[in-house]
Amino acid sequence: MFKDYNKVKGLYIHIPFCDHICAYCDFKKMIAKDELKDAYIDALLLELEYRYNNNLLGDIQTIYIGGGTPSSLSFDLLEKLLNKLKELINLDKIVEFTIEANPKDINSENIGSWISLFTTYHINRLSLGIQSFNNNKLNALGRNHTKKDAIEALKLLKENNFNNVNCDLIFGLKNDTFNLIKKDIKYAYIYGCSHISTYSLILEEHTLLYNMVRLGKTVDLDSDKEADIYYKICKYLKKLSYKQYEISKFSINCFESKHNLLTWDNLHYIGVGVSASSYVDKIRFTNIKSVKDYIRLINESKFTELSQDIINLDQDDIIYEHLILGLRKTSGICLCDFENRYNCKLTEHYPNIKKLIKDNILEIKDGNLRIVCDKIYLENAIINEIIG
Repeated sequence: MFKDYNKVKGLYIHIPFCDHICAYCDFKKMIAKDELKDAYIDALLLELEYRYNNNLLGDIQTIYIGGGTPSSLSFDLLEKLLNKLKELINLDKIVEFTIEANPKDINSENIGSWISLFTTYHINRLSLGIQSFNNNKLNALGRNHTKKDAIEALKLLKENNFNNVNCDLIFGLKNDTFNLIKKDIKYAYIYGCSHISTYSLILEEHTLLYNMVRLGKTVDLDSDKEADIYYKICKYLKKLSYKQYEISKFSINCFESKHNLLTWDNLHYIGVGVSASSYVDKIRFTNIKSVKDYIRLINESKFTELSQDIINLDQDDIIYEHLILGLRKTSGICLCDFENRYNCKLTEHYPNIKKLIKDNILEIKDGNLRIVCDKIYLENAIINEIIG
């Protein structure tokens, strides 16, 4: 599906607004007034037109609207954005169209509006930032929804036959146990989530939770206990018929995230909006982080000044990125595909791979190089061993 390596196949759109700032979150986000949201969406539409005019949207197969919290936008603003996408892209041909939402933003009063948006604009996947069904844990994470809100949202989606739903879950907070996360997984399973993403808590600087840990007010989980919980999570999800296809991703009935798979296969994508990253024609770049500067530059038609952190990749850089991205997948890296793309053998480019195969850390199965399944949680350390 994504084998044309030189074309941009994925589109990511960043909505930096939230109604509430969570204690652990380090993504680009802010609480904003309606006037700023209006101005941002107007600027976003102009950037989309600019990318379209530069022939970057003609072959798009996946769209992902993330944040922040896209569902913090009014339906009018969401529809304004979606109408522009419909104007520039043939949405009938989009394989996967995902939007993120806060569980609290989907309720009995507005479910009809959500389903109408999904149908009209071919949005076929929803990612809910549930994080936990435990109210104490939600409070510790600074979430503004409750277990009841999450269950109501999932019930409403199921009742309206919207079945492609991802549930984000976090583990690794103080006092976390496998039994706690097991209960979270069970709720996601019972209420019909076709995809579950389980993230270990990462303490990012400049977050409330990081400062609390630094001041000794809370403690993150011991790394050995966290690893033990992770492997038990994998085993339990397998029992529930969820297939693990990446370090933190599990799905049933072939509901893997195609947009994420595109990224892990080191294929091209374009990002629009503040802080959005792109990979196009051997160049990685990221849009500026300031919402006000973003709006100003676009209103002044200074589109070429939007990008920062511009990195021109050589062959070695691209191969390295393919390695670290591809080994995140449980299926690993297709060696034939790799050789066709880069005209070299992965095992010769990184001779240490042969030793790691001998040590039963890596293996070749069905023509793919992959990390042995019970060691995938150690991917970072294994990459360091590969590159020497």
